[in-house]
Amino acid sequence: MPSQSKTLTRQQAAKAPRMRAATLTNFDASARTARLSFASETPVRDYWYGKEILRVSDSSMNTERFSAGVMPVLFNHDRDKVIARVDKIWTEGSKAYADITFDDDELSERILKKVESGSLRGVSVGYSIQNYSIIERDETSTDGIEGPALIADKWEVFEISIVSIPADAAVGVGRSRLYNPDGFRDLGDETEPQEPTPAGSTEHKENINEGEEKEMTPEERAALEAEIRAAENQRQSNIRALCRELKIEEKDMEAMLKDEACTMEKANERALAILKERMKPTAPPKVTVTQDEADKKRAAIVDGLFLRHGGTLEKPADGADEFRNCRFTDVARMALQDAGETGIGRMTDRELFARALTTTSALSAIADNLAHKSLSSGYNEVATTYGAWTQTGSNTDFKIAKRYRIYDAMAPVKIPEGGEFSYSELLDESVGVQLATYGDATNFTREMMINDDLDVLVKIPKLLRTSMERYKNHLAYKALIDANNYSSAKGNLGTAAALSVKSLGEAKKLMRKQKLGNNTVLNIVPKYLIIPAALEPAAEQLLTSTADPEGKNSGVSNPANRTRSNLELIVDATLDELSGETAYYLVATKGMVDTIEVCYLNGNAAPIIETGTDFNNLGINFRMYHDFAINVLDTRGLVKNAGK
Repeated sequence: MPSQSKTLTRQQAAKAPRMRAATLTNFDASARTARLSFASETPVRDYWYGKEILRVSDSSMNTERFSAGVMPVLFNHDRDKVIARVDKIWTEGSKAYADITFDDDELSERILKKVESGSLRGVSVGYSIQNYSIIERDETSTDGIEGPALIADKWEVFEISIVSIPADAAVGVGRSRLYNPDGFRDLGDETEPQEPTPAGSTEHKENINEGEEKEMTPEERAALEAEIRAAENQRQSNIRALCRELKIEEKDMEAMLKDEACTMEKANERALAILKERMKPTAPPKVTVTQDEADKKRAAIVDGLFLRHGGTLEKPADGADEFRNCRFTDVARMALQDAGETGIGRMTDRELFARALTTTSALSAIADNLAHKSLSSGYNEVATTYGAWTQTGSNTDFKIAKRYRIYDAMAPVKIPEGGEFSYSELLDESVGVQLATYGDATNFTREMMINDDLDVLVKIPKLLRTSMERYKNHLAYKALIDANNYSSAKGNLGTAAALSVKSLGEAKKLMRKQKLGNNTVLNIVPKYLIIPAALEPAAEQLLTSTADPEGKNSGVSNPANRTRSNLELIVDATLDELSGETAYYLVATKGMVDTIEVCYLNGNAAPIIETGTDFNNLGINFRMYHDFAINVLDTRGLVKNAGK
């Protein structure tokens, strides 16, 4: 019989029915019962995505067929050979189980005897993925799953089969396969490529039924194609609605629609990038000019002075070494000469600087560039940690901007036939964010210039920048430790105990059990363990040891090990001063839930330095300022343990 070929994209394959091996346990021949373990969150190999992971929980596993009484136990996936019923189906400890009872007809009795003798113990489960997430190569999910991977966020089990040849010989973990009630094909053959072929590629063609296997029936093929079309229509409808709401241009919307790999998650990311680009301030037209000799000389002078006063540069401007030994009076004299001034040799140092600061010479620009270069180096060398765990926000002005939080009123509600939508009221669950300006100023006087005291230009801006970064670090940790963030009522204050496997486990559980109002568990994943310097040795041992440091023997496994818990350790001595040497904190993975935000004016994370001359005070004035705010947006992604 000729084989039936069909081209499948990776997205279509994700929606196609699948099957995997299961484990048959607790077999009782006299009671005619058995228990199956048929799914876990352990990854299995997948042809299109590298690996497939099922989310296993009561909310992710759809058991509507079981509830409706139409979930059979078959022999060899033959829908005409029903041999048992499913009595119970449930999830426990990230695994899915089912209890079955064999029927008492002739076929069922024959299969039961073979199971009892051990000659027939293979089990395979058919299921289909309803909602999924795609993690591409070199990407990582919010809970640490590395791509390429297909994550089944919502899936349905529709039948269980006792089989002569299971989906995989491995017990409990089976190779993912496309499912066909009349015959299936193993996707783990020798012809399998080493990497999944990108969706839409002309090279990505798979023959679903090969060799001697039976053709897919017209009805089954039509059902599969209808499901694929429905999913694609829904994707396009959702993308169109999103683009209309955000006024995304037609060409950008069409690009999303044509890209089959553009899921709604990726469409939201693209739309956000388009909006950010749209909100950028319009810059005045720029004229590109070739750097002239005066600009090159100025850059060499700046780098030479910077190196002379202890600065480090990866690639100094050409000629910088020639100016490393120059005094600032020499620089002022060269600036006047380049500006065409005469009589320079007869001027005193005071007259020289007075003239250089009141003409069109480049002296002020050189001082400004030197200060900016020092300012940048101050940021690169400061040891702050707040940026690793805080979120970054942006306000366009100094008005109060709202950050909305998820809460119970935003949970979906069932809409009866002909009923109306209810609208969530956002205003009651928002946090106001208002920027403030922080800054400092100093003056590079004529006396300092004469004395060649360049600390104001080289060291002071660097110190100002490091001081600003440390101040932001201080404010971020002050927001983190605020006692108003934590309480038993909020469910994010652990039982005071020293840092250990037990106390850390309690803290992680508290974060995962945070709820949307009183109903929905959020299952927030902790990412950052933040500790004072005093706890660093204990934390390092806890997160790196494969055995529990407090276990009675070395064989006790350590669940807090970094490779298992995916926790990132952040140590900052600011906590020692603000909250003592025993308290420690967990902070959620960025993006899962709002925590603490560092907000900047127009997203500018760097302070601004400005220079100018003052007629009444002969010299160069410097001022540095930064517009930012630090706010606690939501406490459900924060957990504290006061320690002991």
